[in-house]
Amino acid sequence: MRRVGRDWRYAAALVALTIVAVVRVASTHRVFSEVLDEPAHVAAGFEWLSGSYTIDASHPPLARILGALPLWLADYPLPQAKDMVPFGNELLYHGDRYVKTLARARIGNLLLLAVAIVATAEWTRRAFSKSVAIVAAALLTTLPPVLGHAGLITTDLAPLAAIPLALLALQTKRPVPIGLALAFGLLTKFSFLIFFVPCALIVLVAHRIRPNAKQLAIATGIAFVITWAGYRFDFRTPRAYGGDHAVHVLGVAAPAPLRDFARWTAEHVPLPAPAFATGFGMVQSHNKGGHKAFLLGEVRTHGWWYYFPVVFFYKTPIPFLLLALWGALLLRDRIRVTYLLCATAIMAVSMTSGINIGLRHILPIYAPLSIVAAFGVVESWKRAHDTFGRIALTGLLGWLFIGVAIDHPDYLAWFNEAARPNPQRITVDSNLDWGQDTLRLERVVRELHIESLSVDVMTNVRLDKFGIPINGFDANLQPSGWVAVSETPLAFRSAEGGYGWLRTYRPVRRIGKSIRLYKLP
Repeated sequence: MRRVGRDWRYAAALVALTIVAVVRVASTHRVFSEVLDEPAHVAAGFEWLSGSYTIDASHPPLARILGALPLWLADYPLPQAKDMVPFGNELLYHGDRYVKTLARARIGNLLLLAVAIVATAEWTRRAFSKSVAIVAAALLTTLPPVLGHAGLITTDLAPLAAIPLALLALQTKRPVPIGLALAFGLLTKFSFLIFFVPCALIVLVAHRIRPNAKQLAIATGIAFVITWAGYRFDFRTPRAYGGDHAVHVLGVAAPAPLRDFARWTAEHVPLPAPAFATGFGMVQSHNKGGHKAFLLGEVRTHGWWYYFPVVFFYKTPIPFLLLALWGALLLRDRIRVTYLLCATAIMAVSMTSGINIGLRHILPIYAPLSIVAAFGVVESWKRAHDTFGRIALTGLLGWLFIGVAIDHPDYLAWFNEAARPNPQRITVDSNLDWGQDTLRLERVVRELHIESLSVDVMTNVRLDKFGIPINGFDANLQPSGWVAVSETPLAFRSAEGGYGWLRTYRPVRRIGKSIRLYKLP
């Protein structure tokens, strides 16, 4: 009877934490405009629901489907545009209900947030106590990168749900849950596989799990069938699916000795889910080609090996880092150390990436780190032999929870105290300025009765729909009148010698965390 009571309290606490997190994130939905990637994701998801998946294969469909589903259920018409961003914007602007439609589409990620919280707590409970599991869930739900990306129609939050779920299933040693969890992960984001493999090896060795051939076959078969179903059981050659582009990206993605074979295969061999192979090839091709990125005042195309450690440090609350460090020092048990090793593996893998455009790409690291930090919290409370120790711990937790809460709703652009007051000197893009403050700009334009505005803002928003009078300008030549500049183009163009004239002026207003509004003579 006592155990039933404890289980009930554990479940009630977990449900309460999940509800608070979901409400907290949902309250941001109508504040922010679409970020740069959202139209593409909602377009791909809506196309899948309409019967095909050809507009963009660079991500698996699950998170996109969840974002587009509310619009599809509301009978939004199929857009006429062929390119993914105009296609997505046709949906978002349908019926002149932009804010309502955008908020409706963002509901889908709330389900993935709930899965991430519950999966992390249950994964914790396998090796620790219920109290550690509840603290881990509480810590996870207060992290700004998690809350920020949970409020968008993107695929970045999905692996945070999939990784702990798959590792939890692996520890059950049962092929059916393993197969289901693997399929879930494979349908969320291609990086799932890259992070899951080293983490799975760590778990298998630590738990001394030796799966037999029958278990492997069942789990693999289930994962294959469900993943294929997620791609609508498509079976054809990559060329038939994606034309010359599919052949090209598969050739580029393959190791040099296998490129001719990869191209021949893409042209002649029918494959289950050719969109999966094409999409994975697109990601590998993107990684090899690099992506223009900004860090510490420098611009590079192929990134820095230390990009993710640096951005992780500045984008993570300092008290959380301290608690995770303390928890890591307290770990002794072989099984419990696996959580720290999984976080280390995720960071190590990420450091090989040539795509350095946001902490969002390593969000799964927060699941095992929340567990390590939670262990530090619970053990510190138990070991505190005087009032001072518990007061210090309470102060650290207060710093974490209150320090994040006071910046609501700006979780996406959040930086810790070490980066303030000028986080743009460290990094930009989806870490700071991803186009999220354009709605706020529209409100300020109306408030100040601005009749003409020169704009250099990172956005896919159709500014003409908001009635914003737009003028373009050259970053090397000073315009006159009202000027709005967001941090991402400002950082990139300044690093390349532009915007020298802007240094002599102060903004009239900061709009959100990412846009500067000037009035120039």
